[in-house]
Amino acid sequence: MNVLVKVCGMTLPEQVAQIDALGVDMLGFIFAAKSPRNVAPEHVAAIPRGRARRVGVFVGQDAAEVRRIMDVAKLDLAQLHAGQDQAFCKEVGPERVIKVFWPQRLGSILALEAEMAAFAKSCTFMLLDAGSSGGGHGVSLDFSSLSGLAAPKPWLLAGGLSPENIGEASRLASPNGFDLNSGVERSPGIKDISQVKLALQRLTHDKSF
Repeated sequence: MNVLVKVCGMTLPEQVAQIDALGVDMLGFIFAAKSPRNVAPEHVAAIPRGRARRVGVFVGQDAAEVRRIMDVAKLDLAQLHAGQDQAFCKEVGPERVIKVFWPQRLGSILALEAEMAAFAKSCTFMLLDAGSSGGGHGVSLDFSSLSGLAAPKPWLLAGGLSPENIGEASRLASPNGFDLNSGVERSPGIKDISQVKLALQRLTHDKSF
C-alpha cells in the first residue's frame, strides 16, 4: 500500500486475524469505559499477533496507567485521544505516541499547523479527527480544508471514513494514512470485512483485496 491504514475499534479475535491478513498497517483497540468498543488489556494480549502494529486508544487514563495497559496488552503505540499535553507524551514515550488533533476546534489550518508544530518532538504519528473532542462520531471532516496541510509528522485522517468517501478523502486531503472505524462496521466493534476490503480497493485499486 502507498498509504498507512489503521482499522480501529477491534474487539473480535477472528476479525483481528482477518483484517491483519489484508495487509493493514495498524489495528486499534479502545480502552475507554464509556465506549461500546471498549476492551480489556488481557483480552487484547490473548489475541495472536500478526504483522500489523497494535495501537491502544486512551482517553481518561494518566500516563502511568497508559504505560501499564500498553505492557499488559502488548501494544506498540498509544493513540492519545483526550488533548494530552507534551509532558504526557514524554512520559509515555514520544516514539510510541499517536497524537490526536481536532481541526474543527482550532478553526483554521494555520492554527492547526501551529498546534501540530508544538507537538513535533512529542509523537511519532499525528491523527486528525472530526468534532471538537473525543472520537467515534461517525462524521467526516471537510477534506478540502486540509489540502496543502504542512504537518511535521506523518498524519492519519479519521472520522466517518468508508468505501464511499475514502477515495475523495485521499484526493482532497492527501493524508499519509487513514483510520477506519464506524464506516466499516456492522455494529459497534463488529467490522464488516467486505467493507474493509472495499475501502482498501478504493485506496490501492488492487483487485486482489
